Amino acid sequence: MSSTDNNAASSDGRIARGERTRTSIADALYELLADGAENPSGRDIAERANVSLRSVFQHFDDIEAVYGELVTRQHERVAPFLEPINSDIPLNERVEKFIESRDSMFTLAAPLRRSMGTYRGVKTSHTIRRAMTYLQRAQREQILQTFAPELNDNEQLLLQLEVCLSFETWNQYTSQHGLSRAATRGHLHNLIMTMLANS
Repeated sequence: MSSTDNNAASSDGRIARGERTRTSIADALYELLADGAENPSGRDIAERANVSLRSVFQHFDDIEAVYGELVTRQHERVAPFLEPINSDIPLNERVEKFIESRDSMFTLAAPLRRSMGTYRGVKTSHTIRRAMTYLQRAQREQILQTFAPELNDNEQLLLQLEVCLSFETWNQYTSQHGLSRAATRGHLHNLIMTMLANS
């Protein structure tokens, strides 16, 4: 192997290790949030990721950047749950599939979403604000496409569905009222069916 090939292989190895470290750091933040930690410090993240504090800030400018990385990775994970349900299938089946999808997505996103209520950088972070705006639009578009026959350009009904199918509503059932995910899905199914059946 030539020296050029050796240098290229070495460079590829460093890039791969760097990406693994970034992933470990972002995953560590997610795990801390999932465990209920509020505003984890750089040292907390480093300990969970099993890397040095210096390594955290070699790969990220600050804690906000770690949140930004986690948000980006979360988008990739939740993307499959934002696909519209075929509007040709019966309404009851559509609603059931839609709510199962939202429940799975919100369960995955819950640690990060709940932390947004306590993380001081949310209001100033362009990365997080941009990501949240994108997610809101994607969720709205999913509702529009899935329930197009029932909505029939009814903006008021669309707004009501957005509220009922939001993370905040799901979180109120599961977190504030302590209902199981199955019970929450049942409540949402009945609520959405009532709204759409009368449209």
